[in-house]
Amino acid sequence: MSLDANGLADEMTAQLDEAWRKIKGSPFPGGSPADREDAKIMFLAVARGLLLYLEAHKTDMIDSITFGGGSPQSVTSVDVDTFVENVP
Repeated sequence: MSLDANGLADEMTAQLDEAWRKIKGSPFPGGSPADREDAKIMFLAVARGLLLYLEAHKTDMIDSITFGGGSPQSVTSVDVDTFVENVP
């Protein structure tokens, strides 16, 4: 399964109400369809930035791995498997 910017943005949008309620103690005030669309655009930008950053820095995330208590093995490449489509 690839890490998909649209799926990540959809999940962020879905979690917005609950997070707002927990932190602010009231419902998210931007409940109109236009507000939701604006939030989705913002979350899509954040998701795209995150996935592009991870893709660009994939070799910074891990440089060795140890299996079953053995010696560390070097990791020379990592496939982050991201999907970032162009936004119209």
